[in-house]
Amino acid sequence: MEACDMKAAEIHRKLGITKSTVSKWVNGIGKPGGENAVKLAKILRCNVSWLMEGKGSPNKNVELELGPDLRGQAPLISWVQAGKWKEIDMESLRQTDATFYQHTANVSEEAFALRVKGDSMTSFTGGKSIPEGSVIIVDPNMQAEHGKVVVARLEESDEATLKQLVIDGGAKYLKPFNNSYPTMPINGNCTIIGVVKQVIQDF
Repeated sequence: MEACDMKAAEIHRKLGITKSTVSKWVNGIGKPGGENAVKLAKILRCNVSWLMEGKGSPNKNVELELGPDLRGQAPLISWVQAGKWKEIDMESLRQTDATFYQHTANVSEEAFALRVKGDSMTSFTGGKSIPEGSVIIVDPNMQAEHGKVVVARLEESDEATLKQLVIDGGAKYLKPFNNSYPTMPINGNCTIIGVVKQVIQDF
């Protein structure tokens, strides 16, 4: 394998692997695989296929970016379950046939997933939007602050709702992204269940 104009020591330092392994690659003994191949192609600013197989142009499709690392998986629960999240035994839930969503969010082990219903959080005027059908990753151990999107339960309801928390001069509101829905003032009649850390969408 050709190593462009970069010394083995530099590749070793940037990839975080042994110098002897890099030396073998440089001398055509063995090849990097998987993530190392992508990382090396990015470092050398060349195409992975060209690097590994000598095919195509070395400079074609060089804008390579590694995706974020997976941090865990969260069980998909219902909005009624979310409304009663303190009563849920997460360990028992993990032992059932529940659907789990892998995520890249920095959340606690008690995080759970919900599938968004309705269009109250779909913005039709630009800005943030969480469309119906999206899956959200919610952390019940994160502090809810002004501007955060939260999952909350009103006293008169069994199931949770998804809204943006607005705090203005001591007053608190649950605000939808869709302007056709009303903003709801809250004053002790609401329990904040968790903070949304990630939105997963299928296209």
